[in-house]
Amino acid sequence: MTKLRWIGVVALGLAAFAGLLASWVEAEGVRFLEAGTSIVSVLDEVARRTSSAESILPLLADDYSSPPLAVASSIPENKRDGIRNYELATQGGVVSREEFAEQWSRYYRSFHESEEVSFDMHRLEIWEGTVWSAILRFEIVARSREGDERTVDQMMLRAGLLAGESPKLLSLELIEGRRIVGSETHFSDVAAAAGVGFLSHVTPGFDEYRQQFDVFRYAPAGITTTDVDGDGFYDLYIPDGLEPKLFRNSRDGSFEDITEASGLGDLGGAQVALFADYDNDGDRDLFVARMFLPDQLFRNRGDGTFEDVSDHADFDAVCCTAVAAWADYDLDGDLDLYLGRYLDPRTDSPGGFYARNGNPNQLFRNDDGRFVDVTDQAGVGEIGLCLGVVFGDYDDDGDPDLYVANDFGRNALYRNRGDGTFEETTVESGTLAYGAGMSATFGDYDNDGRLDLYVANIRSKYMWFTEPPMIRRFVLHSILDGVWLQDTPLYLEIMREWPGTFVEAFEQMASGNTLLRNHGDGTFEDRTWESGTNPPGWYWGSVLADLDNDGWQDIYVANGWIYGAQGTELEVEFLTAVVAEQDLVKSGAVFDPQRFGNRSWHGYERNRQLRNRGDGTFEQIGFAAGTDLVRNSRGVAVADFWNRGVLDIAVAAHRDRHALLRNDIALKRNWLQVELRGVESNRDAVGARITIEVGDQQQMRELVLGDGYASQSSLRQHFGLGEAIEVDRLEVRWPKSGRTQTFEAIAANQIIEIVEGESVWTRKQYAPASSAAGILRRVQRETNPIAR
Repeated sequence: MTKLRWIGVVALGLAAFAGLLASWVEAEGVRFLEAGTSIVSVLDEVARRTSSAESILPLLADDYSSPPLAVASSIPENKRDGIRNYELATQGGVVSREEFAEQWSRYYRSFHESEEVSFDMHRLEIWEGTVWSAILRFEIVARSREGDERTVDQMMLRAGLLAGESPKLLSLELIEGRRIVGSETHFSDVAAAAGVGFLSHVTPGFDEYRQQFDVFRYAPAGITTTDVDGDGFYDLYIPDGLEPKLFRNSRDGSFEDITEASGLGDLGGAQVALFADYDNDGDRDLFVARMFLPDQLFRNRGDGTFEDVSDHADFDAVCCTAVAAWADYDLDGDLDLYLGRYLDPRTDSPGGFYARNGNPNQLFRNDDGRFVDVTDQAGVGEIGLCLGVVFGDYDDDGDPDLYVANDFGRNALYRNRGDGTFEETTVESGTLAYGAGMSATFGDYDNDGRLDLYVANIRSKYMWFTEPPMIRRFVLHSILDGVWLQDTPLYLEIMREWPGTFVEAFEQMASGNTLLRNHGDGTFEDRTWESGTNPPGWYWGSVLADLDNDGWQDIYVANGWIYGAQGTELEVEFLTAVVAEQDLVKSGAVFDPQRFGNRSWHGYERNRQLRNRGDGTFEQIGFAAGTDLVRNSRGVAVADFWNRGVLDIAVAAHRDRHALLRNDIALKRNWLQVELRGVESNRDAVGARITIEVGDQQQMRELVLGDGYASQSSLRQHFGLGEAIEVDRLEVRWPKSGRTQTFEAIAANQIIEIVEGESVWTRKQYAPASSAAGILRRVQRETNPIAR
């Protein structure tokens, strides 16, 4: 046989082998998908069939046998502020099919009303043969028969299933579980009474232009809090697609719409708004990004009105600034501006699960009130689809570093070199987080004096899609659909940067919010799963804030995406397209709302409040505390709106009414609030660091202006003190001068101001409106004896 014939035979053999391999990969992936979707269908039925034992029996195999249902321990692990936390455990023995069905029915009947029941498959462990095995996540949100208690049960379970087109449960064993019961409402939504609970609108531009990535119309809804008039009470600015509004705090529990009077009318399509004293004249100016129009800068005249000074800046972008943050990155004493930009939805789409085709982010240096684009010189022109930015001195060298969270891709950490430039340290610092990054915030959650990172993301209810059979099928269709050549540079980037396997990279993309603990040596450790900070959902804005004044920063995070008909969900269809219809994903067709019909996509999901236990872990108390807000929430900001010594929560919603959650629980404990005024440093003191010592506990805050999702929280720094009646020691480190100031023995329950360079602090007293003064004083006296 000639050499040419040998080559032909080998080529034919390789082609046949490749064909067989492709057929095997496709068949395996299809079988895996069919098994997974059939189990999900059964789980949905289990969740729905709650009325009687007879209704659940058809879903159980004849030889069903497993331990009995989990029950709450008789003594709670902890009890605080009316919330009891129990560990769930199973009693000994084994129950039959009929016994389990009766237990299941009796379990549901123990509640007066079940608001939500979800049964999701986390892992599909064994899916071939006659018996399958899966890891399940169960959650029920319910009210007690007496109606005065709110209960959440959460369990991880291992299920055995009899294989088939309609699998049947063979066993259900508890891996771990927890019950949280609340009898006291911590927060109340007062937005309607306060006059700020208006219905948000979509930017008209989405209907005026043809959209390649039209689904982005569901994204915008940030929220901003600032003391715009200097009266000591925090006001609200709420961007909106049609009518953004500036609300002045009337100091009596209500807010006054002063949008037109301030000269800030006609700013429809606003995506993000941040107030900062960029000219150091003592009042806060405003940056506004609008979806399909150039970014704008407004100077505060100091008389309650603003003037457009956008010509003072080289804002050349006419689209797609999604988020922003102010910081003095070059430590020259004035605030600079960083813009996080997305792609232009009119002309582009992400094109897949991993995208690097965003409009480059921009850094503008403040040169005596004029803003100059220094992005290229500084090296921070990140090209991901940016939805989150935050500045913070993570390496404790005195200058602000930058973290960027990107949708459809990877996040990035930039270390400030101190010479006007940055270097990317993402991989070596351990902050490379893949997924749909929606926001980022710095904070010291473990009180060790170092800035940690919390990044909001999407945690899929269908993490089993990241198992090897689906990844292999994804790679196959990348070749069959002709997109592999285009995507190869992205795959190589992941393989070069990610320390684990390709499958593990996919798993992280679906794993949800990320908590990164700062080691203090320039590196971070992923503590997400151990800390319990990644509940399932589609998350946006987040904050680290001490919501109960116990001295530990809690987490509040917004959740939701697209409303549709109850009981429908698009995610399986979308994930299937990502795996096996990559040409449709590339074209943007799978993101066309016309395909959705009236179906939901992570709609009707609950915001989450995660209470810091003080041991590195968190517990979900949102439903028990009254903060879960079933609506499509986006931006989150915190401030003490009525100067009561507690942090309230403002939440922006998309195509829904905004919320203002008044904090009524933290009044039970002591506190201290600190206002800083820079002299040599920027007047807002952004980048300054405050550290307090109370007994053997330390707390640290660093002032940031713009974090979370398109939002701004209070610049006045809040410290919960628990039962302590004074702060033993307080230290301020200023950003430009590097000067530190130290103060001792500061009494609790007051607002103080510290001016850079001055040796004494000043107590600030802000009077509420006369109609509310008596009420606020009475509430303070009744709930906080130290305030008498």
